[in-house]
Amino acid sequence: MGQTQIGGYQILDKIGKGGMGTVYKAQDPTTGRIVAVKVVGGEVAADPVLRMRFAQECQVARKLDHPNAVQVLDFGLDGTKPYLVMEYIDGESLGQRIEREGRLPEAEAVRLISQAGQALARAHQRRLIHRDVKPDNILVTADGQAKLTDLGLVKNLEGDFNLTHTLSCLGTPNFMAPEQFEDAKRADERSDLYSLAATLYMAVTGELPFRARSVRAIGTIYKKKLVDDIAPPRQLAPELSERVETAILRALRADRNERQASVLEFIESLAETPEPKAAAPAEPGPEPESEPVPEVSTPVARESRSKKRYRSRRCTVCRPLQRAPGKTWPGQVLNLSESGLCVKLARRFEPGALLTILLEGRRSSRQSLVARVVWVKKYAPAQWRLGCLFDQPLCEFEVNELC
Repeated sequence: MGQTQIGGYQILDKIGKGGMGTVYKAQDPTTGRIVAVKVVGGEVAADPVLRMRFAQECQVARKLDHPNAVQVLDFGLDGTKPYLVMEYIDGESLGQRIEREGRLPEAEAVRLISQAGQALARAHQRRLIHRDVKPDNILVTADGQAKLTDLGLVKNLEGDFNLTHTLSCLGTPNFMAPEQFEDAKRADERSDLYSLAATLYMAVTGELPFRARSVRAIGTIYKKKLVDDIAPPRQLAPELSERVETAILRALRADRNERQASVLEFIESLAETPEPKAAAPAEPGPEPESEPVPEVSTPVARESRSKKRYRSRRCTVCRPLQRAPGKTWPGQVLNLSESGLCVKLARRFEPGALLTILLEGRRSSRQSLVARVVWVKKYAPAQWRLGCLFDQPLCEFEVNELC
């Protein structure tokens, strides 16, 4: 670099270098916080298209407010050098971990990919396509949480600035969907799904998907992808479950219409099938049109019927109160009142289950709620609607704030 500061941030060390720039460990002199600063310089900074792509990365990354996505803190220009400031992740990339340890245990690989997939699903909700999902773009924190990063090749479906020309080829060959080889403009949510599945393939087998004799043999890799010519994961990792292998191979189909419909559906297909219970719970009764919480023999539940419900579209991440924080499922709040809420989830929880509900998006005084499931109803394929009661009722101000 030949300098000790970028945009006022004190440079401490070099972390790594990629196609879009160099990443440094730095310190914010105002707060003392350790951050990561990504800098674009030299020929890249001189290219107006690449500068605009970098600015696009900064803008869209700030929209991606998800606990499994690297948080963007700041961006700007230092002279002629564009820079992006992100939270510093004390860990390593999934690619580095695989290179060091080889293939990961199935449960660990599925957990990390599911977490990164939840951030990717949030990006898709925001009409953003990543287009470069791979092991090196999934960071693993010191406490074992996955963080999706590097939106340098992102495609904003609401306005791509014409940065991706027809018949261009962006991404990393081994992990790219075949339609992305043909034309990067054709990439959609199912293209990101393909790359996520290819990343899981490498995590559970320790081998690159669609390997060729030379890393430069892009044509060979492309031809293999077109005919689904890939070694089944269990051929390389016999201990792998048939469930995970089936999910991976379906997501890696050349015809995107044959893949899972979404990243969330892929994540759900990776989850273990619950063990059968001795006595199945009774089916919940029909839900009234106004969606109140069903009859239960508690004063709070009886009182909730008279409480006004408010529509909401707040995104949320839910997890069972009894489980480790790593097990989470994304969802959306449909409506809520002072005593409870109705939430849509890609996971069925039985009545009586206690959930921690983390509210995402704009900040509010209550970002975390604890609620008990009192009814469950099928909403769509791999989607359920859950009626829940809060452990502590909200006040009217909190309800209005959360809507």
